Amino acid sequence: MFISPLGHVVRTNVLREPIFFTINNPRDVIQQHHLKGGFYEPEELAIIARHFPLGGSFLDIGANIGNHTLYVGKFLHASRIVCIEPNPPAIAVLESNVWLNGLTRIVDGNYLGIGLSDQPKANVAMQYDLRNLGGGRVVPGEGSIRLERADTLLAGQRFDFIKIDVEGMEMEVLSGMGGLLAQHRPKMFIEVDNANATRFDAWVEESGYQVLESFQRYHVNNNFLVAPKP
Repeated sequence: MFISPLGHVVRTNVLREPIFFTINNPRDVIQQHHLKGGFYEPEELAIIARHFPLGGSFLDIGANIGNHTLYVGKFLHASRIVCIEPNPPAIAVLESNVWLNGLTRIVDGNYLGIGLSDQPKANVAMQYDLRNLGGGRVVPGEGSIRLERADTLLAGQRFDFIKIDVEGMEMEVLSGMGGLLAQHRPKMFIEVDNANATRFDAWVEESGYQVLESFQRYHVNNNFLVAPKP
């Protein structure tokens, strides 16, 4: 471990590859895993690895501090990664992790500070617990964050794989990216709150997708790997 301006940095080896994790909040659940030298949610990462096209482009919606971005960039050899993350404390650690691991050439951080939804909104706020930055939620209020539809924000861009982890806003995000999905038909890995399960099942059917794999880590939600029906 050594010190950076943002906090401590853990150097570890994963699959014989040196990996650096920034630790500025050891109470945060994801940083606790990084502090021990491992990636968070390894089972979920393994599912992504089974379906991610080698050298493909990756859209990380709800990138948080970069756990999935680092894994896809270092081990799945993505050609391009776009990170969407509105939570300021998470953004600082994400940017540090990207730089430390030599991924600045392929990671596009131009959309950091912006969230996705089904309609544009300005001046919304983030509500989060320092023990779980990844659990931050967008809430109405006076804030500096804006929300956009993916079809507007990312117009004209193509992604081979999309990960969505947005703490209960997954249906709004999907509603705002119908054009992108219809045009390019990427595979997706989506965390779905139990409260959204019925709406998600309907979306899968209506959108011409199918569930190929699922994995449940927490009792309040489930994770689904979906792909276009042949």
